[in-house]
Amino acid sequence: MVVPYRPPAQSSQAFCPSHCEKSVVQVEKSDHEISRRHLLKGAISFAGIACSSPFLASPAISAEQELEVFSWQGYFSDGMISEFKKDTGIQIYLTEYENNNEALLTLKATKGRGFDLVFPSLSFLTNWYLARDLLRPIEEEKLNLDLIHGSILKSAENMGTIYRGRRYALPFVWGCEGIIFDSILRDYQPGELSWNDQWSFENKGFVTTRPESALNSMALMLDGTGERLNSAYLNEESARQILGEALLFAQEHKSHVRQFWMDTEGLTSAFTLNNCVVGQGWGGTAHTLWKQTTSRFKFLAPKEGAFAWMDTLAIPEGSQNVDQSYELINWLLSPKGAGMFMAYSGYNSAVKDAHKELDLAAQEWFNFSYDQGKAIEDLYWLKPEPAWFKDLQAVYVRKYKEA
Repeated sequence: MVVPYRPPAQSSQAFCPSHCEKSVVQVEKSDHEISRRHLLKGAISFAGIACSSPFLASPAISAEQELEVFSWQGYFSDGMISEFKKDTGIQIYLTEYENNNEALLTLKATKGRGFDLVFPSLSFLTNWYLARDLLRPIEEEKLNLDLIHGSILKSAENMGTIYRGRRYALPFVWGCEGIIFDSILRDYQPGELSWNDQWSFENKGFVTTRPESALNSMALMLDGTGERLNSAYLNEESARQILGEALLFAQEHKSHVRQFWMDTEGLTSAFTLNNCVVGQGWGGTAHTLWKQTTSRFKFLAPKEGAFAWMDTLAIPEGSQNVDQSYELINWLLSPKGAGMFMAYSGYNSAVKDAHKELDLAAQEWFNFSYDQGKAIEDLYWLKPEPAWFKDLQAVYVRKYKEA
């Protein structure tokens, strides 16, 4: 059955910052794919002597009916690959990576050659630009950008898909972190629920949250718009002030927390085993709970904005099958391709109304969780973190835990 969730070992939908709930689904690979992945890992290991490598010294061989795709694990199913070939006659050869660094280091080692499509996270794009000449500018006349949700397209542009006046990447997939709650005990509704509602008197002793996530949402609550939270990424002085204010609120409401969670298992058990009623968490875990408990546990994007992340798609500079790359991009941006992607990969497509391609139960879950899609306009997109930010945040997280 088509569902909008992505658990670790089956088709599903997961929404989490930085791929915290990254699927470990493995697409069966041909000898061609395994061989290429082996070569590329070798290229990373021996990047220091890349100039002497025959593989790195010459561009990939162009083949009109073939396409080399370098994607996150679990993005492409065998069914998607087969359907794309049926529609276009083009065979996809798939190589998967597990994190942004792996993808970037691979393309740096090959000087942008060897693959025709890659999927950088939006918050990581600056690293690709700093590496210089790894991505080709997008030829917009070959695409219909109107198929992409307008708010998502604009947010992506503001956050880096356009660089020095040229578009180098397109929004492809997004996910988020919002509020999970027990609908038997709480009657929260789309468009009405606030991040602050977790900390009401009735929820004292029944909240579950991840410490760093809680501090983020508390900082967002300071003004309800996210503008103040944005300034925390500008310099350490601003960050200390904003995180300090969030920490003060966190310490005052520490007695509300029944359980801190750190992973999917911990978040699930907080509700199913430890009697938590409400908490901040990943949409994917929420959907699993929703399915397993006959809609008892639900998920909502708070009215101030759920915390969202985005992956993009881009064409490496050394692609030898550029026209075929645009064929795949257009297919993934079509209702058919976007629907198949959501059903298998478990992430939200950036394509407008892609969820309407899912089954009725999945559509119902999506429409409730995102207020018939209106909540997409208010998503708070996670910002690239300066090198100093993570270390500073860890100090405040520790103080929160120890309070």
